[in-house]
Amino acid sequence: RTRTLGSLMAAADAFSPWSDLCVPPDALRLAPTLLSGMSFRWHPSAAGNIYVGVLSDCIYELREDDATVHWRVCGPADSDRARAQLREHLSLDRGVTASAWAGGGQLPVQFFHAAAALPGVRVVSVLSRLESLVSFMGSANNNIKRNMQMVASLCANFEENRLGCDSEGAALFSFPSVAQLCSLSEERLWELGWGYRAPRLHKLSRQLEERGGEAWLDSLARLCDEELRAELVALCGVGRKVADCVLLFSYGRDSVVPVDTHCLQMARRFLLPPAARDKSLGPALYEQISACFVDLFGPLAGWAFMTLFAGELADFRRRVAAAAAAAEEGGGPG
Repeated sequence: RTRTLGSLMAAADAFSPWSDLCVPPDALRLAPTLLSGMSFRWHPSAAGNIYVGVLSDCIYELREDDATVHWRVCGPADSDRARAQLREHLSLDRGVTASAWAGGGQLPVQFFHAAAALPGVRVVSVLSRLESLVSFMGSANNNIKRNMQMVASLCANFEENRLGCDSEGAALFSFPSVAQLCSLSEERLWELGWGYRAPRLHKLSRQLEERGGEAWLDSLARLCDEELRAELVALCGVGRKVADCVLLFSYGRDSVVPVDTHCLQMARRFLLPPAARDKSLGPALYEQISACFVDLFGPLAGWAFMTLFAGELADFRRRVAAAAAAAEEGGGPG
């Protein structure tokens, strides 16, 4: 789509002035936090120096420098609500930085390499539990960038949810409601790029509608981890790993560790005892890997896991390798 100079200027004018989020680099860095598969609604600008995302009915833009992160917003929220919403999404008032585990002699050296290379990885809080559930259902056997495209295509299907444009003129949309999802046929979901997941999302939407929709998902927050997980895995397309992603990234269950292929590979390299390293991933091994993380990192194991997980991704792997090489030269762990 051709974007005229006028449309770009109008998009930029719709945003609030830039404001300082007042968060240091060791507490938040944008790329490993926003592009590591915790939320699928952020993307870098064409120039790469601004991150654009949607929270509720607002469009946000973030940029960082060596000292802090700045933000601005386009939407109906007043400044205080917009700031509070962003802080909640970035979990700035909960959790830890990787430095909290400094000096942990029993921790794998790989953790310190990842923490040195990728400081400021935070566990995000996806504010819409519906968005989180649907997005992670789509993420199974998928890669992050393709899942971002699928979610964006789903949102853009509903023109009535259009929020406006980012500063580069690209249209952005709020996430559809359960009722809107139920309006889509399987054929339309295929057309939107959901592939073999289309029948699953079609059924999932109706299951949610029968249970009470978004309000039902919010009501599950009162349950303990085991009860909450059991409710989620009863839904179409939701297995243990998808449920655990939703627990960690939308219900704030910080000790939960979703075990996927990357996590299994990490566990085989430096967490599991030799006798367990060749086992295939079934329920027993899943539990064992989760327990290893909690034993090592405690009630915030999910945060430590995300630092390690981000370091496994192709976009950040070289940084971790460089940190490991520097540590080896210096004779220290990180």
